[in-house]
Amino acid sequence: MRTTRLSRLTAAALFVITASTATATAVVTADAPAAGASSLPSCNLKALQNHKGVVQVTFWNSMVQANGQTLAAITKAFNSSQNKVHVTLVNQNSYDDTWQKYEAGLTNGQLPDAVQLEDQRTQAAIDTQSFLPVQSCMNAAKYSTSDYLSRPLNYWKVNGVQWALPFSVSAPVVYYNENAFTKAGLNPNNPPTTLADMLKDAKALKASGSGMGLVEDPWHLETWLASANTLFVNNSNGRKGRATKGVFDNKTSVSIFNQLRQLVRSGDATTNPSTGPDEYDNLLGMGSGKYGMTIETSAALGTVTKLLSGGQYSNVKLGIGPFPVYSSSVKGGIEPGGSGVYISKKVPALQQAAAWTYLSYICNTQSQATWAAGTGYIPVRKSSAQTATVQHLWATDPGYKVAYNEINNGVNDPATQGSIIGPYAEVRTDVLNAEVSMYTQGVSAAKAVSTAQKNATQTISGYNSRLGVG
Repeated sequence: MRTTRLSRLTAAALFVITASTATATAVVTADAPAAGASSLPSCNLKALQNHKGVVQVTFWNSMVQANGQTLAAITKAFNSSQNKVHVTLVNQNSYDDTWQKYEAGLTNGQLPDAVQLEDQRTQAAIDTQSFLPVQSCMNAAKYSTSDYLSRPLNYWKVNGVQWALPFSVSAPVVYYNENAFTKAGLNPNNPPTTLADMLKDAKALKASGSGMGLVEDPWHLETWLASANTLFVNNSNGRKGRATKGVFDNKTSVSIFNQLRQLVRSGDATTNPSTGPDEYDNLLGMGSGKYGMTIETSAALGTVTKLLSGGQYSNVKLGIGPFPVYSSSVKGGIEPGGSGVYISKKVPALQQAAAWTYLSYICNTQSQATWAAGTGYIPVRKSSAQTATVQHLWATDPGYKVAYNEINNGVNDPATQGSIIGPYAEVRTDVLNAEVSMYTQGVSAAKAVSTAQKNATQTISGYNSRLGVG
């Protein structure tokens, strides 16, 4: 999950290019509600079993740079592992590009057999009524999900239906310079574990000549709320019924915003936008020595590690810590971010069955282990975490295990699974605007939270009204 937002994975890839240079309205239909578990369309797997010849499948994805190379290697292995299905990857530049192209395809008919969509598009994707729930194929294949991590699996389950398989799953983590911590008199083996600790450490870093880089990202508010086991929208975060309003105007959100406001106004942290020419200042500032700590997605681990630990910045000894939760006394959890993989309902049954074969392959034990080792995304299967591939990765670079532990620990309930909202991207813009007003216009935390919820509710209401639902 992110802001209005470009894919953070794409951001990580573009960050490499930026750093090298520096140093050298969804189409929806209003009729028929989303299918419930008792009224699923069929997935005819026998169509593939009975077919003679190779079925061609197109898979739209948003993976670039090293992550794209890893996906290409897994796909090549799939194509070589059998002679029934051949998958062609169609790479887009970002999650936003993929969604916009998919929206256009609903009108012009240029659609893929399967597609990777970021988490915030889940309800909007369902509302297009253009996808076959993977639950249909799971039922037909008697496919067990007991090996999946509960929280990522449940994120893409809405109204009791598994709409997509979790594929590239991430969580926000703390990136910090152990050398900067030592200089500030902080324990380099003890990054902040709570929001209050983060403020204290940022103050110590600032006093010693660095500080904290803080990207303006509403995903972080949602994550702090999840860590406090607090809902973001009504109807159990949109999981027991369509979300119709925000419910985050409460003491917890005001406390979070107050602490962030204090952090920025004191000068202990400097903000940068999540888009535009300055969007990676929180990461680039780690290399320059301006910052000793920041929060970013674990999906950027491979890229950031290569840049900051590759000898280019000899002053950086990179450390990775868990997201600093709202309070150690509250039992919540870190919500998952990232993307799921979907099957088109607009293609023949043969292509649907072939697409399912591919998606179940890229989500199998070894594929998820290979994916995690090559990208920084977490393995979504418990068995993947036990493979030699992942065990070696975690032993040589323990930072890659941090996000896995975050997603695998804590309570599993609607607050920690994340929200399902039709106009999610627009709602995040509402929160971002309020957040920025607090940092730059002197707006109080209480007023910023109140305004964010009011505008988010209006945004949700407008979307639902256009669909005639909610």
